[in-house]
Amino acid sequence: MRKWDVAIISTTYIQQTGLSPVHDSVFIEDKNSPYVNILVAREDNKDAENVKAFLQSYQSPEVAKAAETIFNGGAVPGW
Repeated sequence: MRKWDVAIISTTYIQQTGLSPVHDSVFIEDKNSPYVNILVAREDNKDAENVKAFLQSYQSPEVAKAAETIFNGGAVPGW
């Protein structure tokens, strides 16, 4: 890998280098960032019980804790 003065990379890639997304980053976006991953459903399916159940499960403390562990603090829950 070439050496750079500054690079913008995702948490997934920084972990592969052995660096910490929390301790080795110059900047980490917060939960109000417009650059987030989103969950979507079709308009005709948005109120389906399985969609609501999935969203409720996903936006849980358990998932936030798992993301914290998996991404070494580099994932910020946006909910």
